[in-house]
Amino acid sequence: MILAVDIGNTNISVGSFSDKKLISHFRIDNKVLINQKATTLPIKPSLLNESKNIIIASVNPDIESVFYKSLAEIHIKKILKIGREIELKIPILVENPQTVGIDRVLNALAAYRNTGTSTIVIDFGTAITIDVVSQKGEFMGGLILPGIRTSAYALNKQTALLPEVNIKRPAKIIGKNVEDAIKGGIYFGTVGSIIHIVKELNRSYGYLEYTIATGGDAKTFKKDIPEIDKFIPYLTLEGIKLAFEENLKNLNS
Repeated sequence: MILAVDIGNTNISVGSFSDKKLISHFRIDNKVLINQKATTLPIKPSLLNESKNIIIASVNPDIESVFYKSLAEIHIKKILKIGREIELKIPILVENPQTVGIDRVLNALAAYRNTGTSTIVIDFGTAITIDVVSQKGEFMGGLILPGIRTSAYALNKQTALLPEVNIKRPAKIIGKNVEDAIKGGIYFGTVGSIIHIVKELNRSYGYLEYTIATGGDAKTFKKDIPEIDKFIPYLTLEGIKLAFEENLKNLNS
């Protein structure tokens, strides 16, 4: 059994894989990890002890440091990191490959292994990333938008009177109060942006065979973005598992 750990900007996603299948998964709020003592890492000790390897991918250095310290406090040493001990076997065709978020590349890897052809990958998280994988399995680059919670937070912090609201699909597009106006603006603005971007990507690159969505907010948009062919909730964890499997020969040598 292996434990895949995706350290993000808001949450840590943890998935346990056995016989190549995801058998359990959960999320840890980053604030919980910061506020707790290292010896109270919110992962069952049995899960850590039963895992042959703990594979970590991170886009958040500060939380990563806290997580490593927490593991060290309970004497867990069987840790491998994506990009350090584990190489990503996917061509990254951008100007500065080292600056691309590891989660984006893992999503691309997992998406391509799933479809075997050209794919658009949309990850609905703190930021919304929209990336393109070529027919040959190359990471071509993409776009980054603010996520719905990030947009709501920014509106609240950058204005004097607008409240911070929980974004979900409003019943009507026109809001009859400030809260619903914000919900509608952010929700339908995001929908419109993604539909237009997918259209432009297909126009620019020729027809891309699949569009896959993942991330914590992906299901929120399922009804209004018919361009999405597949929803894979834990695509990044799948990417971590695949990257580990593709490096097994080197790790065992």
